[in-house]
Amino acid sequence: MQLLIILLVAVSILTLLSGIAVLSGARKGERFQAFLFFFITLFALGWSVSIGTFLSLPENTTTEISTITALCIYLPALFMSWGLAVYPIYKYKAGKVVMIVYAIYCLALFILPLLDHSILYSSITLSEANGNIVHLQHNLYNYMYMGYFISTCLIYMIGLWYNARHAKSAQIKKANLMVLIGFTITGVIALIFDVILSFAGKYDTIWAGPLAMSFAWVFHYYAILKYRLLDLSGNWLKTLSVVIIMSLAAIIYLTIFFIIFIALFKIPSPSISVIVLNVIMIAIVLLLFPVLNEVNAYVKSLASVTEIDMSYIVKKLETLSKEYINYYELSEFLAEHLHFRYIGLIIGGKLYGSKQAKLSANEISYLDKLKNSNDKMWIKLDGDLEGILKKDGVEMVAVLKDPNGEIVGKILIGRPLGNINFSSRNISSIETAIVLTASAITSERKARA
Repeated sequence: MQLLIILLVAVSILTLLSGIAVLSGARKGERFQAFLFFFITLFALGWSVSIGTFLSLPENTTTEISTITALCIYLPALFMSWGLAVYPIYKYKAGKVVMIVYAIYCLALFILPLLDHSILYSSITLSEANGNIVHLQHNLYNYMYMGYFISTCLIYMIGLWYNARHAKSAQIKKANLMVLIGFTITGVIALIFDVILSFAGKYDTIWAGPLAMSFAWVFHYYAILKYRLLDLSGNWLKTLSVVIIMSLAAIIYLTIFFIIFIALFKIPSPSISVIVLNVIMIAIVLLLFPVLNEVNAYVKSLASVTEIDMSYIVKKLETLSKEYINYYELSEFLAEHLHFRYIGLIIGGKLYGSKQAKLSANEISYLDKLKNSNDKMWIKLDGDLEGILKKDGVEMVAVLKDPNGEIVGKILIGRPLGNINFSSRNISSIETAIVLTASAITSERKARA
């Protein structure tokens, strides 16, 4: 049971941290959605902590404490489910109706057990040998509770699917699909173990729902970072993001280990020494990540850094010129297929990078206005600016100019993969790709006009 309590507490804390990070990094137009995410994580924290607390209650616990703990398992989950249902649909007219109707539904389900807790359960059993159990009533209230939980989950999933289907941006579409996958895993597990089985009297696996939340938070938070649904600013926020993702990955690993351990050895919980050993193994793996990434980058550079598939790049850019261009995705595509650690596009005074850059607004504005006196593609940088850019991982800056001489912006190019110098790369192929990129952006703009 020790590992189970540790996992529940860890998931609870990281759930709240995810909400705080999203709320802190939200753009002005997305603050309500970020607040909804924080709202969900806040009540998910209460739900998870209450389950962990109830399962660890000793047999001599007073009736008042066991009653409050049992109620706290079910009541916070009502608000969490309401937040989930509203999160993807609150912008639509139908979504606003659902938000109000389910708020009334939620409050009714919340108030009734406070007036008479026997409407929720008939009794509570605290047993060290057989586990702690809440004996739920088989009545209209609990059927309404199950219907509420199932319907809110379905609304959330349908809302995400609808947003993905009608998203104009490929990034938002991918983000919604990723979140949908993560929540589907969580929702199915919670529905089976926390609703159906607990209602049927099997209470020893109710911990599965809160632990399964880690899948939803990993997918959700990663989608926010990967597809730039939020502009995160500040080193502390970036550090917090890494901590959240890594910690949730560790929680998923320990959860899988816990389930496999119980299934194989039929022991309620692994010993402290086994838990410590697994924590050490996780730490070793996390420490090895930077080394493995560098080795992977070096091998990739040796294998393909001098071979640029120009035919594929030409085909891709021709396709992009006929549709809406997402500049973040374009920079990622160029970085991957030109084999650079980083590529950024300055379009309309804004930087779109294949990953987060540390350039200030003033530096981006200065780079956007830079011109070459000799009208060449590559811009000669002064010593101070060159030093600043190299510190941020940018090696070279070029003008995005199409074959007709129209300038659409600037392109920042980082270090080549591995330990290969920029000068040893096939510069002519890179220059061709830059011209094709500028041409694709120009063609796309004309098509939209």
